[in-house]
Amino acid sequence: MDSSAIPVFLAGPFPVLFTFRVDEREEEVELDVALLIAGLPNVLAATVFPLDAGWDRIRGALESGDARLGVAGTVHEEESTTGQPERYPSAYIGLECANGERLVLAHIRGLDALQAPDAYAREVIDSILQGSAPEELGLTIDE
Repeated sequence: MDSSAIPVFLAGPFPVLFTFRVDEREEEVELDVALLIAGLPNVLAATVFPLDAGWDRIRGALESGDARLGVAGTVHEEESTTGQPERYPSAYIGLECANGERLVLAHIRGLDALQAPDAYAREVIDSILQGSAPEELGLTIDE
């Protein structure tokens, strides 16, 4: 077993809810994705991305049926205001869709530099299952 493997915490499957708007002129897609958890929708992502061949794959995955929520913890490094590198726990939040496709929907970082990434990921998935949205659980990392 590879000791460097990143643990992924999974829950579900849950029904997937999503809305989208394709702007052909701007060549972009606006996408909102939520899971129906305990009878309540929980928004995991609201994003805009370029319209390309990947959109058909994403839409097909979201339409394929119930999905499992997955959260993986890792270290995020960024430069501090003093120019020194700082390390924070971060979490990738995604779906394992019914058709087997895996989609990453959000990447957030924690506020406590001392927290272990796997502990942060576990905290994130537990909070999402209790109704919290990703943007309530950390700072959004734009990639």
